[in-house]
Amino acid sequence: FYDGTYFAHASNYYLYQHPRRARISISGLHEFLREEVAKHEHVDKRYCQIVDAHYFRGRMSAKQASEHDSSQLYKDRQWDDVLIREGVIMHLLPMASGVGGVKEKGIDVWFALEAFELAMYKRFDVSVLVTGDGDYVPLVRKLNTLGTRVMLLAWDFEAEYGGAKKTTRAAQKLIDEVTYAVMMSDEIDARNRKGDPIIEGIFLPQAAHDHPAARDTEDG
Repeated sequence: FYDGTYFAHASNYYLYQHPRRARISISGLHEFLREEVAKHEHVDKRYCQIVDAHYFRGRMSAKQASEHDSSQLYKDRQWDDVLIREGVIMHLLPMASGVGGVKEKGIDVWFALEAFELAMYKRFDVSVLVTGDGDYVPLVRKLNTLGTRVMLLAWDFEAEYGGAKKTTRAAQKLIDEVTYAVMMSDEIDARNRKGDPIIEGIFLPQAAHDHPAARDTEDG
């Protein structure tokens, strides 16, 4: 279950500010995920299959997108194509206009409801949350009551926007509640030094860097 804004923020960090200068690959991340689940669950990787993948994000209307960036509609469609190819189901809500621009509203509630409902009806062994938001602690606790183990994929990093530094950190209370916390920033930097092919696969090749993970702003 992807927190789309959070994931886009992490992907843009690796493309624009991390020494790798590469976007995160959905297929590469899923392959890494299967390896991690196999390791933590102590089973063969063949028994670790991603049976559902869901992406949640607010989306600008056509009018908002054209006013924000004339190329935004094309970028959104490119990203849709990436998710469709990888079998990721999109859950999109319209962005709300207000003071300070357009903002997401209600998408976190949809994320939590969908994650809980699917785990309950499909009896997932492991639910993976790609987020760092402490607001999802109640969701994790509910998933735990179902007997579903929860894996968290999260990043800690510092990035610069317009000359000002902003720190992104996963909420400690969320890390404490999940079954398996995988800090991707640490995993990538540590295993990259050893030339781990799984880590290499997380990133897109140079020729594919132009595809957008989605828009990213200072406030995520």
